[in-house]
Amino acid sequence: MIKQHKNFILVAQLFCIMAFMPLLLGQSECQVNQSLLSTLENLLKTKFGQSGGQQRPIYVTQLSFADVKTGEIMAQTEAVELVNKAVLDGIRQAERINPNIKFNVTAHEIKNTAENVSKLIQSFYNKNNTPDENMSAIINDMMEPAQVDVIVTGQYLEEQDQVKLKPLVISKRDRKQVAEQLFFGKDEYMCQDPNNSSKKALCQNAYEKIAQTVKRLLDNL
Repeated sequence: MIKQHKNFILVAQLFCIMAFMPLLLGQSECQVNQSLLSTLENLLKTKFGQSGGQQRPIYVTQLSFADVKTGEIMAQTEAVELVNKAVLDGIRQAERINPNIKFNVTAHEIKNTAENVSKLIQSFYNKNNTPDENMSAIINDMMEPAQVDVIVTGQYLEEQDQVKLKPLVISKRDRKQVAEQLFFGKDEYMCQDPNNSSKKALCQNAYEKIAQTVKRLLDNL
């Protein structure tokens, strides 16, 4: 929200400059004036899209968390489905606040498969490359072909007495990844499903923390 407010102020300032420039410079500076106006107009288009105040779409896709111990996708159990559900909730919350976010729209999606998660892991943690080279591999081999701007994923580590989750957002535009670490005791992570006593569910607090963390990471794009 702060970023959107700053963008609004910048747009207002640029439009004021464009509106009053003829009065400030006078007719004798018409040629310089026109050149400067064109520069400002191009700046607006670059920053906010052709309409002047509307940003371009941010195409977001999602891949399941990687298990830190195995170096592969989280085992296909009830837990991975529950974590994915919380992550998707966070993406939807961000999408409602920022209409520029477009999640898994046609022709802008990486399928959430074990193969694609493995491909991401291999690129992300390739020790033979520099971090920048790894980022280039992710962008060139996965994001560009799928025409996506952001990948939402994460890491999962289950220890004896706690579970560590790290929601992670990879941005093509900024060529960087941002993440937050979450810690849950075993009894804070999985609880009995209130709607079905024979099933497990993420504890309410864990679910909300995961969703809110994903939303917060996307809000900072």
